[in-house]
Amino acid sequence: MTNPEMISISLLKCKYSGVELIVGGENADQGEFPHMAAIGFTNFDDGYNFSCGGSLISPRFVLTAGHCTRNLRAKDPEPVIVRLGDQNIDPSVSDGANPVDVPIKRIHKHPDYRPPARYNDIALLELNLDMEIDSDIRPACLWQQNGFGGETKAIATGWGTVNPDTREVAKDLQKVSVNLLNNTDCAKLLDTRHSNLRGLSPSQMCAGELRGRKDTCRANSGSPLQIPSKDKQCIFHIIGITSFGEQCANGPPAVYTRISSYLDWIEGIVWPGE
Repeated sequence: MTNPEMISISLLKCKYSGVELIVGGENADQGEFPHMAAIGFTNFDDGYNFSCGGSLISPRFVLTAGHCTRNLRAKDPEPVIVRLGDQNIDPSVSDGANPVDVPIKRIHKHPDYRPPARYNDIALLELNLDMEIDSDIRPACLWQQNGFGGETKAIATGWGTVNPDTREVAKDLQKVSVNLLNNTDCAKLLDTRHSNLRGLSPSQMCAGELRGRKDTCRANSGSPLQIPSKDKQCIFHIIGITSFGEQCANGPPAVYTRISSYLDWIEGIVWPGE
């Protein structure tokens, strides 16, 4: 099963209307990306730092990057909660959202993810309960084609750095449109000496704006690269997971984990026996 269950809900808060991502992007509307998740690590004030993003893909599982399963600067190096249904992650800001913090029951890292190498950078976070699906919290689909199916652009979302010079981090969920690049062209632009990369793998993909100023950046790790459905309102297909970049909108394109390369692994954990 790579599509969410068929359910009847109100879509009044799902207002996706397209974008011209997260450097060079803009604020998303509340409820625009109902699968978007913020991954929380316990900080030394016993609150949470949301240093990674993810995507709800079933009532019980969130998809993220493998390197988002450990943060040595946190009080507990493993993430402890997933926040769903939020727009502005500052709890003092009233944004009309009704977020839910859900404890993480189990972390499933891909068995071939071996940091600091950048390959197989994918993980699943199993929640301790099934989420109630509504217009604010709803799973995304998984992109099933190896290629882009004629698509030339995708949308990246996240709460990451919006100003690479000041390292300002967004509190509001950001969205930005980026170009999808084939691996042959992208490989020529990457500086593998500084990215623990032995060449671009078929299980990786690139997206970005070659003229710069539009990109994912720090703290966007694990967040989705998605393509909106042309047929169904507010349905998104996750095509990639933000893995790493070089210079935050000032250098080569960002590299993403290619979802279609991991469908069997994802389905074996999320929908075993189906």
